[in-house]
This record gives sequence, C-alpha cells and structure tokens, in this order.
Amino acid sequence: MPRPEPVPIACTLDLQAMRPRLAEIRTLTREHLRSHRVEGRTLRLTYAGAAAQSVARIVDLERACCAFLDFDIKGTADEVELSITAPEQDGTDAQWLFEQFMPAVGSPDAAAASKASECACCRG
Repeated sequence: MPRPEPVPIACTLDLQAMRPRLAEIRTLTREHLRSHRVEGRTLRLTYAGAAAQSVARIVDLERACCAFLDFDIKGTADEVELSITAPEQDGTDAQWLFEQFMPAVGSPDAAAASKASECACCRG
C-alpha cells in the first residue's frame, strides 16, 4: 500500500484572510483564555465555557488552512480544552501558530494568564 503524501507544513491562508483570523484568535485569547501550556509538540489551551462556540468555529477554520496540525476539543459547561499538536516531522514550524493562541509577552493579558499558566513563555 503506498504511503500517503505528507501534508505540507504551511498555512494556506493569504495575508488578506490571515489578518482577520489572527484578530479573531487574539480576541478569543484576550476574552476567554484561562491557561495555556506547551508540552513538546502540543499546545494545551483552556478557555471559559462561554467560549465553546467561538473555539469550535476557529478550530473548523484552522483545520481547513492548517491541515498539518491536529486539533482536539473537549469541553464541559465550565471550560473548553483545546489541544493543538504539530506533526512529529518538524514541530518547530508550528511555534509561530502556537504563539498566535497565547497572550502577547508583556501585555496585561499575558501577566494574568501566566499566573494560571504552566508555560514560562509569558513570564518576563
């Protein structure tokens, strides 16, 4: 049986479509992100339960343009857990995308999130 072609590690969005997508992700992060941590090739995000529809929408959109990433959503009434895993072949290429889902370093959002986060990326 022939091996499937590897999915290219590249986002298929053009710059015009990428700007509003990144703005939507930043809004979700700012308004609903409770915690985040990076475990090897996986970014684990926890959002408030009220963000369930927004998280699902963004994941659907990201699956279409970033097929090289694996997205897993689990939720309860209180929170939504999103895991984004980069391919084993070269997980470092996904770091830029991971950063888009985390609070910006030095922002008030980053300071608040780092208190609940197990990730040192937001600590200054």
